[in-house]
Amino acid sequence: MALWKNDFITINKYTRPSIKLKAIKKIVLHWTANPGASAENHQRYFNGTAIKNKTYASAHIFVDPNEAICIIPFDEVAYHANDQYERNSRGEVFRGVPELAPNANLLTVGVEMCVERDGSISSATIKRAATVIAALCKAYKLDENDIVRHYDVTHKLCPKPFVDDPEKFNDFKAQVRAILNPPKKPISTSQKDSIPYKGILKEGSRGATIKKVQQKLKITADGIFGPNTEKAVKNFQVKNGLAADGIVGPKTWSKLF
Repeated sequence: MALWKNDFITINKYTRPSIKLKAIKKIVLHWTANPGASAENHQRYFNGTAIKNKTYASAHIFVDPNEAICIIPFDEVAYHANDQYERNSRGEVFRGVPELAPNANLLTVGVEMCVERDGSISSATIKRAATVIAALCKAYKLDENDIVRHYDVTHKLCPKPFVDDPEKFNDFKAQVRAILNPPKKPISTSQKDSIPYKGILKEGSRGATIKKVQQKLKITADGIFGPNTEKAVKNFQVKNGLAADGIVGPKTWSKLF
């Protein structure tokens, strides 16, 4: 199943100017601050009302509990992170991520999380957004450290829950990291002990493989198939219902390993 669907808005100068990105250096995380509005609602807004009202604003992809919709291709500019929200004492516009200055819109993908009617962001939306962003990180060779809040770029309180409680943002990045770097499955004891069969072993055989057999038989592992090893093999064969010939062939090997 696709992580998102493409439903691109019409090219226009207000919400989709059809300007190519210079690069994708970061992913900017937002919230819509629009309680109860779904991803589909926002697609319609930026394809209609925002254009009619001549509103210079947009983002690439909107995520709600049920789906994610990409409204602007990832190689095009969206107007999402270049607002002049704060200035310093010299009158310079605040830009908190140096590698994105002076215009983050030219170097980032914007991801918007939709808001529930009570003003919260649901855990389902957060989980879906983490999955979407992990896919973007893989596609553009980024990692969780390349995820920034809108707040980090311009000091706008967005996404507000992640600004009010930075640990929520850290938890979000941890979710992305876990998707990008899933824990390796532990090797079972049977897998560890499994060794490819390498031919018949009998009295006179020598080498590392003989040591492995001797270790399984719990006798001195000197790498030499002598009388003691042959005796141990015969005892093992009897206990396991095999012909007690003292030779380690395929059947004895499969029982040992």
